[in-house]
Amino acid sequence: MAVDFTAHNIRLDDGSFTIGSEAGRFEEHAWLQATKRLLATLYPSGRDQIRIADLGCLEGGYAVEFARMGFSVLGLEVRESNMEACRYVKSKTDLPLLEFVKDDAWNIAQYGEFDVMFCCGLFYHIDRPREFLKLLSNVTRQTLILQTHFSAGVVKNDKFKLSPMEKHEGLPGQWYQEYASQKELNDRESAKWASWDNYRSFWIQREALLGEIKIVGFDLVFEQYDSLGADIADQMLSGRYVEERRGTFVGIKSAININCKEIQSLSQSVSHE
Repeated sequence: MAVDFTAHNIRLDDGSFTIGSEAGRFEEHAWLQATKRLLATLYPSGRDQIRIADLGCLEGGYAVEFARMGFSVLGLEVRESNMEACRYVKSKTDLPLLEFVKDDAWNIAQYGEFDVMFCCGLFYHIDRPREFLKLLSNVTRQTLILQTHFSAGVVKNDKFKLSPMEKHEGLPGQWYQEYASQKELNDRESAKWASWDNYRSFWIQREALLGEIKIVGFDLVFEQYDSLGADIADQMLSGRYVEERRGTFVGIKSAININCKEIQSLSQSVSHE
């Protein structure tokens, strides 16, 4: 079966690659390596009991690598062309804890709770990001990883042509135009780098995004800079971090926070008896 891979050059079990061995190998990508370091630190053992959801998994690269680490992984993808790639990868790798499902990310609650919610390249295509963060917190037991664009206010020569700064859902940020017409939206299956069902998406201002992750329930919040690659300072001062306004944001429901909620729940239960 001929499957067109456009982004994830995944190593298959027979040693071949989905795009070609000469292309950049997905397993060497800085974003992936940073995420693997984080996951290995948080979950050093018992990984087969740890559920990870890969939202908007595209061609399945991250999901495959997480499953190779021993995690139980669900890759969720809405476009059929991408799902064809995911099914192909699944058929060429021996990963019993890996599953792919065709569905909208807004329906993630239908698949139960997850220990880790991984969202790379999807969040900045959402038009109700605050509501989406609340949804993710409701179905995430511990860790949220967002690899996303963000708003940095007014920027000269803006390559993304974002709107002026405004507030949406009570948060500061800027709008990004996904589709200019109904005709473009109707052709959304072929628009791999666009939203699914909204004409525009809202990029939350970086500082507000960090704050909102905490507000929705992740009391340990940070930005993971090693995802920028070897030269962090250069990337932050003049490289892609500045040009793309894209970073990795992590929220963790700490043991202290979880224990406090358990004590509060127990206390309420006792008081009602």
